Amino acid sequence: MRISVQITIVLASFAYIVAAVGYVILVQLNKVSTITEEMMKLIKTSPQIVYLDIFIFIVMTGSLIFFVTRFITNPVRKLRDAADKIVKGDWDVKIYPKGTNEVRDLTLSFISMVNALRKGEELRSAAMAKYKNLYDSSPVLYRTVGLDGIILDCNNSYAERLGYTKEEIIGTHYNKYTATKDLHTLTNLFKTWELTGIFKEIEIWLKTKDGTTFPTLITVKNLNDEKGYLVGCNTIIKDISEIYAARKTLEKDTIMELQLAEIKKMEKLKDEFASMMTHELKTPLTPIMGHCEMLKEPALLGDLNQTQLDSINKIYENANRLGQLIGDVMLAQRLEVGQMNFDKQKFEVTKFMGEIHNDYSQVMKEKQINFVNSTEENLSIWSDKNRVRQVIDNLVQNAMDFTPKNGGRIEIGARNENSKVVFYVKDNGIGIPKEKQTIMFKKFYQVDASHRRRHTGTGLGLVICKGIIEGLGGDIWFESEPEKSTVFYFRIPVEALWKN
Repeated sequence: MRISVQITIVLASFAYIVAAVGYVILVQLNKVSTITEEMMKLIKTSPQIVYLDIFIFIVMTGSLIFFVTRFITNPVRKLRDAADKIVKGDWDVKIYPKGTNEVRDLTLSFISMVNALRKGEELRSAAMAKYKNLYDSSPVLYRTVGLDGIILDCNNSYAERLGYTKEEIIGTHYNKYTATKDLHTLTNLFKTWELTGIFKEIEIWLKTKDGTTFPTLITVKNLNDEKGYLVGCNTIIKDISEIYAARKTLEKDTIMELQLAEIKKMEKLKDEFASMMTHELKTPLTPIMGHCEMLKEPALLGDLNQTQLDSINKIYENANRLGQLIGDVMLAQRLEVGQMNFDKQKFEVTKFMGEIHNDYSQVMKEKQINFVNSTEENLSIWSDKNRVRQVIDNLVQNAMDFTPKNGGRIEIGARNENSKVVFYVKDNGIGIPKEKQTIMFKKFYQVDASHRRRHTGTGLGLVICKGIIEGLGGDIWFESEPEKSTVFYFRIPVEALWKN
C-alpha cells in the first residue's frame, strides 16, 4: 500500500476517534441532572468545536498527503520506474534529485550507482564488440557449438572456407561439415567431451559445400555458465592443407632421396661392373693379337699358306676393333662419371691444324676427297692438345665415311671468337636427317644402320667428343642439311676451364 494512502487512513482514523470522544462526552453530559450555565454553553458550542477540529484535521491530513506525495512518494516512484527501465536495458534515463533531503540523498546515490553500472555496461559492451570483431575477422576458423552439437555461431573464415553463408551454418549440426571418414572419430570425441569436459587436439578432415575435403587441426575451449556448468565450446579450427601438402611433398622427397640413393648405388655397381668387364675383356686381347703377329712372321712359327694368313689377318683386325670398342666404352664411362684427367699445355692452334691436315692428306688423296685447312689466324690456346686432337680425328673420320668419292670435300678450320677458339669440320656428305638430329649425341647411335658395313664405329664417338669438350669447359654442336652438308663445331676457352 502506498505511503500517502497509509497516512490518509491514519489521520482520518485519528479525526474520527476525536469526534467519537467528543460525542461520548456530550452524551455523558446530557445524563447529568444539574447542568450549569457554563456547561450549557459548552454543550451548545461543542459540535462546532468538534466540527472545526475535524476540519482542521482534514486540512492537515490533506497537506500532509500533498507533502508526502510531492516530496517522497513521487521521487521514489520515479526511482522505481528508472530502475525498471535499467533492468530492461534502457540506460538513457534521466533522474533529478527532488524531495526531502533524505530522498535527494537517496536519488543522488541511485544516480551514482546507475552511472557506475552504465560505465561497466559500456566497458562490457566494448569488450564484447572487440571479441566479436576478432572472432568474426580472424583468419583462423571458429565455430561455437552447444552440448547438443548444434552450431550456435561461426566466423566469416569458417563459412567462406566451407562455401556457405553464416546463416546457412548457424543452427545446423557440426557433423554436416565433417568428412565421412572422420565422422565416427569426432562423434566419440564429442561424447567424451560432454562427460569430462576434455577434448584433445586432433586432426580432422572437414567437408565443403561442393564435397571436397581438407585437413584441419581442431582445438576446443570450454564455455561455462555462471555456476560453472559446461554449456558449450568454442572450436578453434586451423586449416593445415598447406602443411599437409608440404608433409606429403617431404614424404615424397624422402622416398625420392631413398630411390636416388639406390640409383646411385646401382650406378656405382654398374660403373664398377663396366670397369671390371672392360678390363677382363681387354686382358685376353693382348695375347691374341700378340700371337697373330707372331704367326704372321715365318721366321718365328713357320710358314703359313695364304688362306691361313688371311684368317690370321681377320683375327687380328677384329681383335684390334674389339680393343678399340672396349677402349671407347672405358673412355665414355670415365667421362660420364667425371674421372677423365686432362693434361693442359699451351700449344699453337695454327701449327696444330696444319699437322692434322698433313697427316690426313695422303688418305684423302687416295679417297679422292678434297681436304682443305682454312685456319689462317695465329692462334694459341691453353688446353689438352691430345684430347682436342682426339675430337678432331673422330670428326674427320666420320666426315670421310659419309663423304662421297669423286667430288667429296672436307674442310677443317679454327678461328678466334670472344676469347674462345672455335674449331669446325665441314663436309659435303649425305647430311643428317632432321628427325635424327636431336639424338646424335646419344650412346651407340649411328645415322643409318645401312652404313654399318662402311662405317664400323661403336656409336660412342660423338658421345666421347661431347664429354671431352665439356670437360675442357666448352660445348659442341652441329648444323646439317640432308643430302647437302654437315658442319660440326666445338669451342673451348683460350684459358681452359678444368673440371678435375
